[in-house]
Parts: sequence; C-alpha cells; structure tokens
Amino acid sequence: MLSFHYSLRPIITTMKSQLNACLLFERKYILYTKRTYSEKETLESTMVDPKRVVSYDDMLKIIYQPEKMIIDVREPEEIQSTGQIPSSINIPLKSVHEALDCMSEEDFRCLYCREKPALSDELIFYCKTGRRSTIALNQALKLGYVNSKNYLGSWTEWSKKSKLH
Repeated sequence: MLSFHYSLRPIITTMKSQLNACLLFERKYILYTKRTYSEKETLESTMVDPKRVVSYDDMLKIIYQPEKMIIDVREPEEIQSTGQIPSSINIPLKSVHEALDCMSEEDFRCLYCREKPALSDELIFYCKTGRRSTIALNQALKLGYVNSKNYLGSWTEWSKKSKLH
C-alpha cells in the first residue's frame, strides 16, 4: 500500500517490497525508489517544492476545472490497462518537453484535443507513483510554466481512494 502525507515530517512507506520514501530535504520533498539513477538525475528530478504538491482532495476539485490541464505522463499501454484520472490528457514523459516547448499550437490541439497551455496556465502532472511526474514538473518549470504542480499520490493513490467514493 502506497500513501503520501503532505506534512513537514519525513515519511517512508512500502509497497510490494519496493521501498518508496518521501523525505523533506531543504524544505523540498525528495522521492526515492530502489531503482538506481545517476546522482545528477536523482537530485534534479526528484526534488519537489511542497507548494507545488497537489493532494487527492485538491484533485477532486481540479477535475472539474477545465482551465487547469491534468497531464498523465505514463505510457499509453499503462493507461489502457488501468484507466486514468477524469479530464486528464496523456503526454508520455518522453514527449513532455517536445509537446510543451516545440510543438505548434495547431499540432498540440490536433494531437491532444486541447489548446496548448500558456506559460501562465496551471498544469498538474501525475504518473503511477510520482517519480515520472516529478521529472515532468521540473521540465515544465524549466520551460517557464510557472504554475505547474505535481500530484505526488498519482494513479496509485487515485485508484485506491476513488473506489471509496
């Protein structure tokens, strides 16, 4: 069972023998997994400012706010086998930079059936467990999307909690 708490205390949770942790370091959350990444990738891609973290309760409201763009960065095959958060669009992690930076507004609209977001629009990224969405968040911030956020609970939390409602 994977859970995320949005507090200033470090937490560690376990899911199917894969260690996942969300620790507070220099007032930023850092996600860790048993997978091995280069030190540079880990430091750059796993630090999340707590102000950029969206909770499950926040997501319950955001799905009804069409001006906010919810982006699922999992691969299409993952979504086909599990489903996705309502009103989200799928832009796989490997395509996020190109879609947000290089793609024309017309191409974006044709491919994702949504207007390409402006730099000031609110983007909310999620994946399965929060790691890939953290990478996507950092890419968006580097491109100037200043209102980007991350749903750290991601699909794992959503699929569990949405069954309770």
